[in-house]
Amino acid sequence: MGHAAGDAVLAAFGARLTAWAGPQAAVGRLGGDEFATVLSLPAERRARRLEQLARMLHTPVTLDDGRTINVAASIGAATPDVLAPAT
Repeated sequence: MGHAAGDAVLAAFGARLTAWAGPQAAVGRLGGDEFATVLSLPAERRARRLEQLARMLHTPVTLDDGRTINVAASIGAATPDVLAPAT
């Protein structure tokens, strides 16, 4: 669909991640189509919030010319909740 469409999808994903993460988070594009978000999510809310993110990232993107692009994303999460014992 061309570079303009790809740029629009990347911009939409960046905006969606920023909105989802909130003002206390760090959101950035690592390169290509990879993004990272660093934020604090309480353990009891983590699963629900990640499900919300998946829904947001799977919502089609509408281009300026009105075309709609179906998109998908894979999500990975890491947490420091479980620390290895000190040796």
